[in-house]
Amino acid sequence: MDFKKYPMYYRGVKQVYPGISPGDSFLSKSAVTGNLIFLSSLDGRDMHTGETGSTIEEQTVTCLENVRLALEEAGSSLDNLVRNSILLKDYRHAPGMWKAIAQYFEKYSPALLEEPPVVTVTQVEALAKPECLIEMDATAVVSRDMPGWEMKKYPMMVGGKKQAYPDKKPGEPLYSESATVGNLIFLSALAGEDPDTGSIETNVFEEQWRIALDKVSAAMDRAGSSLSNVIKTLHFQTRLESLLTVSGNARQSYSPASDRLWKTELEYYDLYAPHLMDEPPGSTFLKVSSLANQYALGQTEITGVISRYMRGWEVIKYPTYLGQRGFPRHMGEIKKYYANTVKVGNMVFVSGQTPTDVFTARIESDVFEEQLTTTLGNLRRSLEETGSSLDNLVKTHILLPGTSHLSTM
Repeated sequence: MDFKKYPMYYRGVKQVYPGISPGDSFLSKSAVTGNLIFLSSLDGRDMHTGETGSTIEEQTVTCLENVRLALEEAGSSLDNLVRNSILLKDYRHAPGMWKAIAQYFEKYSPALLEEPPVVTVTQVEALAKPECLIEMDATAVVSRDMPGWEMKKYPMMVGGKKQAYPDKKPGEPLYSESATVGNLIFLSALAGEDPDTGSIETNVFEEQWRIALDKVSAAMDRAGSSLSNVIKTLHFQTRLESLLTVSGNARQSYSPASDRLWKTELEYYDLYAPHLMDEPPGSTFLKVSSLANQYALGQTEITGVISRYMRGWEVIKYPTYLGQRGFPRHMGEIKKYYANTVKVGNMVFVSGQTPTDVFTARIESDVFEEQLTTTLGNLRRSLEETGSSLDNLVKTHILLPGTSHLSTM
């Protein structure tokens, strides 16, 4: 499996040491492993001039231009876009964003109008650069037809309507339900909308979450797989203050905000995918300010495999241990239940790592630098457990509650 990184340049300066100062961000523009291209998150700044447009339409075009040029540098093209995770500062900008995306696709990749990438859109309270309104975190392939890594997309249907052209109008969302690359399956984020009407019919979190999981199961089936082959979940929840009890103990190893999510998910697995009770997927959990549907209380973005036993793509899961023990199977007491890492062939997917001390199962420090050091230590040990190392790190998502610690990080 070939592996190569392409450097990030901003205003002519390579974003690595020694060309940058301590406190500046350092990152590669993209990393290619096998047929997959992972891009760093790209925002609405022009990479050459540093200029930022004032409107969502201008910044969306700049984002897509940055993505297109990065893919071409890696030997690919915009046609080969597989997944696009979009962060918006204000979801009211979404119609302007979607209109700009459609216009850009029409100019540079008309094929994406009919077969768009899988997409996750979420609103966040802040982006790394305060002047930016949008960021895009994209994944693509080098070639759609590379032997063993072929790419295929499956359309998203809502109420019998394909979420792509020609069924959609400018300003409306464009996305596929899933995309397969070799043995991997990537799903668009799915929430509690009724698949026939496209609307939220209940305000009960558990009912919304079961609908979302029904849609995940159906999407996995349509891609030639099953719910049992989910390997990684990225869960989003919003409106938590009104939905769940806030923790009274900031240093405990879990957040009560996730209890109802975990319980509903485990009950669903117990009924429809018992394999995941014994070998659960990896997981990352996010609290966000808003989701694409204002009535949605949660959504989930899924990565899976077609087969756990495909030669060269075999799946091995490594359990999570906190407080020197694994989590119990009993759902009545369970707080978190997920694999720490999942190895698929030569790739390792890591669950969200936190500043939790793995021996005490508590967050032992209030100092940001100490929390970050603990988090990186947990990441390093997680990779080493699979036979890998920090040297082999391809892609990170770093989540902060705000931008005040960005330079320190």
